[in-house]
Amino acid sequence: MRVKLFSVLLGLLTVLATVLVLGRTVKADVIPATGLTGSAAVVTDRDGKVITDTSTLSKWEDFTVKYDWSVRDGQPIAAGDTATVELPAGTVAPVDLSFPLKDDNGRVVGNFTIKAGETSGVITFNEALAQTGTNRAGVLQFYVKGTADSDVHFDWKLNKIGWIGSYDEQGLPATLTWNIAFNPTGQNVGTVVVNDTLGPNQSYIPGSVVAQTGSYNNAGNFVQSGTIVPKVVVNGNQLTFTFSNVTTAVNMVYNSKLTKVTEGSNNWNNSASMNGTTVSGNVSYGGNGTGNGDNQLGSVTLTKQDATTKAALSGAEYQLLDSTGEVIQSGLTTDENGDINITDLIPGHYQFVETKAPTGYTLNSTPIDFTIDADTVTTPVKVAQFDEKAVVTGSVILTKTAANDGQALAGATYDLKDAAGQTIRHGLVTNTLGQIQIDELAPGRYQFVETKAPAGYELNQTPLDFTIVNGQTAAVTVKATDQPEQPGTTAPEQPGTTEPEQPGTTEPEQPGTTEPEQPGTTAPEQPGTTEPEQPGTTAPEQPGTTTPEQPGTTTGQPAGPDNGASDASASIPNGHNQVSSNGHGTLGLPADQAGQTSQATTLPQTNESHQSLIIAVLGLALLLLMIVWVPFK
Repeated sequence: MRVKLFSVLLGLLTVLATVLVLGRTVKADVIPATGLTGSAAVVTDRDGKVITDTSTLSKWEDFTVKYDWSVRDGQPIAAGDTATVELPAGTVAPVDLSFPLKDDNGRVVGNFTIKAGETSGVITFNEALAQTGTNRAGVLQFYVKGTADSDVHFDWKLNKIGWIGSYDEQGLPATLTWNIAFNPTGQNVGTVVVNDTLGPNQSYIPGSVVAQTGSYNNAGNFVQSGTIVPKVVVNGNQLTFTFSNVTTAVNMVYNSKLTKVTEGSNNWNNSASMNGTTVSGNVSYGGNGTGNGDNQLGSVTLTKQDATTKAALSGAEYQLLDSTGEVIQSGLTTDENGDINITDLIPGHYQFVETKAPTGYTLNSTPIDFTIDADTVTTPVKVAQFDEKAVVTGSVILTKTAANDGQALAGATYDLKDAAGQTIRHGLVTNTLGQIQIDELAPGRYQFVETKAPAGYELNQTPLDFTIVNGQTAAVTVKATDQPEQPGTTAPEQPGTTEPEQPGTTEPEQPGTTEPEQPGTTAPEQPGTTEPEQPGTTAPEQPGTTTPEQPGTTTGQPAGPDNGASDASASIPNGHNQVSSNGHGTLGLPADQAGQTSQATTLPQTNESHQSLIIAVLGLALLLLMIVWVPFK
């Protein structure tokens, strides 16, 4: 059951977390930019010639595409928004490509990406253009290749192409692979020497040559039948490959290492010659893009005022933060009018944050948000903030002395009350100097009230008023005195009031209330019940000892209200008797006879009462046990 409950709770938490995450996700918009369609692109070959019909472009050749793009004025551009770039018909991306778009100051405003073989790419904007409102435009340029196969023919003698062989850790090309083919018809041409020239920023990688022998099928594909090893001579960027006894078509590749590769456009050339025939190869990578925008700059005025009087406050210092939380201006100080004026703000979201309050005021760190809107940029933005006066706490020192000699009094206890009479400090005790010191009291009215006087002194409950003034630095001093107690007047009053009241109020009340309630247990009523039952045991056996002694010990009175022994007996339930210090029962009987009388008249009743109580308790316990046990079963 616990496992199922845990699973349900876990599922609910998962759903809640998902809802929260999705609720906070902001979907990026696709910007309706112009000039980024395939038909709007300008395609040129490696010689810069514009190509209007792109449907027949060869997949073995690279071409340049160029776009002039723009976004309409007023169109919001937020960080993460995108624009789709379509390739011209008959072209695809030759490799995975990614490069930044920059403004005229070199600041990145977005990034273009496209995958190898794809026919469209994406520009992703950052916050740079999000802060512009007009004239958003730029240029995008990169390399593509055609998709058409060339006609299959074998009337060529030497051919050369190249491609990117590998990439570095930054994703930029690291090596190129160059392919040289000759003798496609498989003639017996004997020794063949191929001279190859590497373009700038390339170097031959020794041992990278692989040459295959074979033939071409009707589809124009090379079919390998064997290998051939040429002699390689390297002289700077000049390479010489010598092949002996060539009787078949030869297809050779080798690698070159690249240097000075940039994120922008890169173009590498290579040429080869054989028996008077010269061919060249070209590998292109990357691209470049620009993006700019203009703004009608806005302005803002912050006014600082007293929270109560609304008076202008100078000397408050602020920072200005942009939408990312970055501080773009600091040390901004309110003038004599309580104002801070800022101009030349591009459209966007901002915050003022107070870093230093005016003198005598409390810092208000609540950010002040405001927006410069591109559509209303000519209207100045006005914001305000109010500060509360700073509360300066104070302190008080109470000094307690004796009224008669001015001696400092320790041990006096006080409560501290506020203006409403509420106790805010309790149990404050004067030290050996007779002082109590309290710090950090807010401005206002207070009272000390003594709750306990020092030993030997009279309590003085007169409230001691004092006031803490805002800004006061010196401690408030309060003086209090107590009068010594007067022993001459105190001692006679205590015995005079105590002794007469105890016998006069206590003794008459006890028998008066006891005799009606317990007739069988009080002294006056026992003789009436006892004498008939034991006439021969009580009177004859102790005629001389009992009768004379009791009057002498009880001041001539029978066991009654004024007899202390009778009181003790009357307070015992069921007539139990106490034994006095002289060994006699409280009714004046000897101890043994008193015990016999008690056993004969009282103990059976007492035992019966205890047994009934025990039985009742056991029955109740059994009933409770059954009530609890049955539902449990």
